[in-house]
Amino acid sequence: MTTFPEVHFADADPATLRVYRNLMTAAGSGSPALIFRHMATYPGLLDWIWAAVGPDVEAGWPAVAVWETVADQAVVPLPAFTEDTLAEAGLDADGRRTVGHMLTSYNRMNPVNLIAVGAARALIAGDDLPPPTQPFSEAPATPPAPPPDLPRPLKLAGLDDDLRGAITNICRTIPKAEIAGTPVDVTPTMYLHFAHWPQFMHLVAGRLDTALPEIDAATHAFAADCQPLVGQLLARAKTRNPGPVPMDDPAPLLRVLDTFAYVIPHMVVVGAALEAALSE
Repeated sequence: MTTFPEVHFADADPATLRVYRNLMTAAGSGSPALIFRHMATYPGLLDWIWAAVGPDVEAGWPAVAVWETVADQAVVPLPAFTEDTLAEAGLDADGRRTVGHMLTSYNRMNPVNLIAVGAARALIAGDDLPPPTQPFSEAPATPPAPPPDLPRPLKLAGLDDDLRGAITNICRTIPKAEIAGTPVDVTPTMYLHFAHWPQFMHLVAGRLDTALPEIDAATHAFAADCQPLVGQLLARAKTRNPGPVPMDDPAPLLRVLDTFAYVIPHMVVVGAALEAALSE
């Protein structure tokens, strides 16, 4: 099985860890995102991206703007998780708290990632996205306190066949990423975190499976709604003139970023739906 290359938090060098920590602080999250862990495999790329978009992300205004955009979206309804169902799936009180921390992290982090990665992708490609006709407020904002650091996610290859198949099935709308000319499946890290409780992840997969058409439609709608904010962040990044992207050929990275242009808003929609179903 070809795996998606990344630099895990625990394996990051000090420079990479600094960017991971900055991202986590700005989003009030407990884990760095998969796309940033992937970009850490390219020497110098994370520092280049952070020089371009980091000052605004750290200022907090993009997070406020995109979280408000999320709040304006209709949540895809899923069957509620009852206390008895969660208990049968092996989630005791501590487990429920940890799952809550996971959802808090992802539901804060993914919207911010969508804006930051979207602006970085346009900057790398030399694209020009129009800023909004009515700019978003750029007033500095203090990020929320992050939940505890999350446990390291499990590896898909290490899961039993049934659980691996269930996770793979609900990723069927996600485009494959191309790594060194080979199509590679992208598995959202949220699912590999939930896999610490296999029966709970099976419950999640069953609910998401039946709702995938609605989730897919909401994914595209949310991504479109975020484009003006991406354009505003891009315009500010261009004024910083971070210099040429530190790689000879950015085309392979751009193809990966195009995959994540679907993955990230998809997981925003999924995270909101799961949070609502659990809160019921």
